[in-house]
Amino acid sequence: MPADSKPDKPQIDEDAFSNIILLTLPWLCFQLQILEIAKQCIENAGNGPTEKLAISELHALKMILDRSHRWRNLFGQDFEEKMESGYKKIFPKLASSSIKLIEAQEEILISIRDALDTRRRGGKLNNRSN
Repeated sequence: MPADSKPDKPQIDEDAFSNIILLTLPWLCFQLQILEIAKQCIENAGNGPTEKLAISELHALKMILDRSHRWRNLFGQDFEEKMESGYKKIFPKLASSSIKLIEAQEEILISIRDALDTRRRGGKLNNRSN
């Protein structure tokens, strides 16, 4: 074991660290591709298929939980129409926020990928503790 002037810092074998980076970089690139596919699916699909699926699932759930319409009738005869119109107003905002979340994840992954790639090439990471 080499003598260390800073015993409180853990020793990491540079070869092992480089191997971990080499294994991590393809996985990060794969994650970025998956996020891009998810974003494109949300953007290109529009509100149609996903909205119809969610409304159908909500209707099925209501049929299971309230077969006699007793609870739904407490809210009025047009409860289902109100729920559907409310969902149609909310869904575009949910899709927009999903895209923003995906973009934030992409930025994080890109930063990590770039930092690891810089380290792999022998560059130093930007540490603020220096």
